[in-house]
Amino acid sequence: MSFRLTRQSKILKPGEYKSIFNNGNMTRGKYWQVMAVKTDTTKAKLGLAISKKVHRLAIERNRFKRIARETFRHQQATLNNWEFVVMARHAKAANNTTIAQDLTVLLHKVVDK
Repeated sequence: MSFRLTRQSKILKPGEYKSIFNNGNMTRGKYWQVMAVKTDTTKAKLGLAISKKVHRLAIERNRFKRIARETFRHQQATLNNWEFVVMARHAKAANNTTIAQDLTVLLHKVVDK
């Protein structure tokens, strides 16, 4: 299995985001909020919604995006048939490892339900 994050493993269209926001299950952690919906495709997909209201500086928004992509890329093989929209939450500063672990726990919590 390739660990690349290809175009087929990203949510790109507004309609896809809308269907997940309308039909998805929400799970919250300390640093992340995840909306997910189970699909009939065999590949997991990731969409990011990191708001300026949550993280004002572009540096912080980009950091959260990088962490989310990298975490998803490593967990992608165990997340089949799911589409995720990941959103950052207001939280105090933490190191990248702690933020990534929080997202990993949330992704697996959704899949194990």
